[in-house]
Amino acid sequence: MYYLIKYGYDGTSFTGFQRGNGENSVEDSIIKILKKYGIGNNIESAARTDRYVSARGNVMLVDTDTNIGNVMGILNARIPGMFFYSYSALDSYLNPRHNSLKQYSYIITENIDISRVMETLGEFVGQHDFVNFCKLDSRNTVRTIKSINYSTRNGFYIINIQGRSFVWHQIRSMMAFALMGKKHPFSLENKFTYLASPEPLVLMDISYDNVTFKNFDFKRHNHYLMEKEKITRTGYMLYDIFGENLDKQ
Repeated sequence: MYYLIKYGYDGTSFTGFQRGNGENSVEDSIIKILKKYGIGNNIESAARTDRYVSARGNVMLVDTDTNIGNVMGILNARIPGMFFYSYSALDSYLNPRHNSLKQYSYIITENIDISRVMETLGEFVGQHDFVNFCKLDSRNTVRTIKSINYSTRNGFYIINIQGRSFVWHQIRSMMAFALMGKKHPFSLENKFTYLASPEPLVLMDISYDNVTFKNFDFKRHNHYLMEKEKITRTGYMLYDIFGENLDKQ
């Protein structure tokens, strides 16, 4: 039986995404548990995020005869730094990379001129050749960005970028260009060589035509997120306490 499974992870907890990328990549961590518990030998991934990039809504395809409830429970209990929260049972094989839309968000914590940044980012919307804003591989560099907007949360700016597909380093390159105060991206004659930091980038969601995901209710998921919140809040307080020394100088 084929299942699409949505899951999230803290990218800073892993050595990269693709299998073979260090001893603790996202894919290797999942496959190791699938094999250990006789669930399956492989996964197919919808998106391969850069090292230190996180995800709230990546998707993987699993072919297994194991009950999906057991699969979700084992994955959540046995892989630290990840949470698996919804699934879709398929009648036949579906390449998970053939999605209809991906959404990424980039978190900006510093003070910026958001109007200026959004004006530059707006030039990326539509169909363009991103040859100067990506790391080249064998793929076509022409891509279509459906929309770019922003929201605010806890005093931070959240830049939301939607499109069906992106090339390697495209979003980080775009963000660096806008945050550096550059304008008119497609007037460049040469490659733009800067990348924004990977840690603030999050793969928020991937959607498919005619595919509905069913939420999986599990306590370990909530436990992981509560622990993550506690650790994050503690880290923020430590930074605030340590920063008092700087204020006194």
